[in-house]
Amino acid sequence: MPYLIILVLGVIQGACEFLPISSSGHLVVFFNFFSIYDNTIMLSIILHFATLLSLAVVYYKELWLLIKNPLCKTNKLLLAGTIPTIIIVLLFHTLIEQSFSGNFVIICFLFTAALLVVAERYYKYKYSNSQKQYGLNNDNSGFLSKTSVYKLNINYAQAIIIGLSQGVATLPGISRSGATIATGLIVGVHKNEVANFSFLLSIPAIIGSLIYELFKLRNSSIVLDFNFLQLLTGFIVAFIVGVFCLKLMINFVRKQKLYIFSIYLILLCLFLVLNKYIFLWF
Repeated sequence: MPYLIILVLGVIQGACEFLPISSSGHLVVFFNFFSIYDNTIMLSIILHFATLLSLAVVYYKELWLLIKNPLCKTNKLLLAGTIPTIIIVLLFHTLIEQSFSGNFVIICFLFTAALLVVAERYYKYKYSNSQKQYGLNNDNSGFLSKTSVYKLNINYAQAIIIGLSQGVATLPGISRSGATIATGLIVGVHKNEVANFSFLLSIPAIIGSLIYELFKLRNSSIVLDFNFLQLLTGFIVAFIVGVFCLKLMINFVRKQKLYIFSIYLILLCLFLVLNKYIFLWF
């Protein structure tokens, strides 16, 4: 049974990390379903690290350029977006840790659904007919080009606001990719760039979370419900599914179909409410 459970968790993490439906929120739901209560945050971060590698594989050319050019504009924008995320996590770390019990997950799912709808409608209304004025990158791949690595059409104010939304998205149920992409669209970042910036911005956030949790547990024993081979299996599954869903999400953003995920989240919330008051399955 543990292998089946870790396979399910790996698929959930790989699919939900880059789709705007909150991987942390789904993991909390399935942790409760499978009665996993020990070190759930640590297990979540291990699976998040797998999807971080997915990101590194898909964006390896862009990441290598950023590493070779540490003072380029993109790195400065990522720094500007990461700082407000860190501030929010430090200020509200107790609330964030308590939220992994699942008490707020339904409200957070609904918040994500509403944000996606608002962002998509607002973007279509204000920016769809004025793309040329922004000097956009029309590369059909949807990824950063070699030139755009050095000069994104994002300003520092936009990067900071997106970073704030990423900080809020540390609450399970609020999708990190959904919140940052939606916020980027609302503040005027073009759809061809907002997904790239959102996914790149997740790298320091995930690495920072992993370091923080390891630092907290340095003098504590880590007790997980899975052995090393089981964790490795879940890690590999999350990595493979993450690569596929990352590419899928980029296409969804470019085609402006975020409302599909809002419908899913609303149906999920309806199920969770029915389960809480009627079914009582978990």
